[in-house]
Amino acid sequence: MNVIRAFAVVVSIVCVLQAGPAAAAIVGKVAGEMIEATIKKAARRSGVEMIEAGAQRSARATLERLVKTYGDDVLSVADDAGFELLEAVPRYGDDVIRLAMKASPQARRAFALNVSEMLPLARRVGVEALELEAKTPGLATRAFRVVGDDAGRAIARSVPADDIPRLIKYAEKADRPATKKLLLEAYKKEGKSLFERIPPSLVIATGLSASMLYGTHSATKPLRAVGAAIEKNNDIAETAVRQFSAWGTSAAVFIVVLLLWRFGLMPWHRKAKVKVREDAPAAGAGSAPAR
Repeated sequence: MNVIRAFAVVVSIVCVLQAGPAAAAIVGKVAGEMIEATIKKAARRSGVEMIEAGAQRSARATLERLVKTYGDDVLSVADDAGFELLEAVPRYGDDVIRLAMKASPQARRAFALNVSEMLPLARRVGVEALELEAKTPGLATRAFRVVGDDAGRAIARSVPADDIPRLIKYAEKADRPATKKLLLEAYKKEGKSLFERIPPSLVIATGLSASMLYGTHSATKPLRAVGAAIEKNNDIAETAVRQFSAWGTSAAVFIVVLLLWRFGLMPWHRKAKVKVREDAPAAGAGSAPAR
C-alpha cells in the first residue's frame, strides 16, 4: 500500500514539473500581449500612429520591468498618461511612475506632457502639483511659487479650475505675504463672489491690500448672514413674508381709516355737514334783526 502511495506522489510531482514550463509559457505570452496592447494604447493617447522599432523595444523593456516591480497597475497608468511617460522613465527614473500611480488619470496625462518641469515640483510638494497642472495646464509651477507649498496644495484640492487663474493673479498683486493668506481665507468664506466684490480692474489698477479684503468681507457680513439664514430656512422665510403681508395690509387699512376720521372724511361726517347746511337758513329766517 505504501508503495502505491509513493508511486502516486512521484507521478504527481512529475506531472507538475512537466506542466510548469507550459503554464509559465502561457502566462508569459498573455503578459506579453497585454504589454503590447498597452504600448499601442499609450501611443494612441499621444497621437502617435507609428512607433519606431527602437522606441518600441525601449518601451516594451521599460514596461516589462515596471510591471515586475510595481504590478499590473502600471498598465493602466501608461494607458492614461501616454507614450511620453514610458519615454520619460529611463531618463528621469522610477519617481515618474511612482508619482503617476498616485495621481488621477487627468493628472497623469498632464504630467507626461511636462515631466521635466513637473517632476522636481512634484517631488517637493507631492501629487497635488500634478493635480493642479491638470486643472490649469502651465500654471502649477507659477501658482506654487506665488502662494507657497501649503496654499498651493489647498488650491489644488479645493478650488475650481475656473477660479484658479484669477486667484493666482490676485495673489500676485498682494502687497505682502499676509495679504495672500487673507485672500485665501476670504475666498474660502466667500467663494466666487469675492471676485465680484473686489473686481479685477480694481486689483490690477491699485493692487490688493488687507484692508480691501477685510473691509469687503466685514461690510457685507450681516447681509450674507441674513441671506444664508433665509436660504437654510426657506419655509420659515415664506411664512414670515405671508404674515408680514397680512399685517401690512391690516395696518394700511387702519391708517387710512384713522386719517379719514381725523380729517372728517368719513361718511357720517359728510352727512352731518349736509344737515348743518340745511338747518342754517331756517335758523336765520326765524330770528328778526335787533333794533
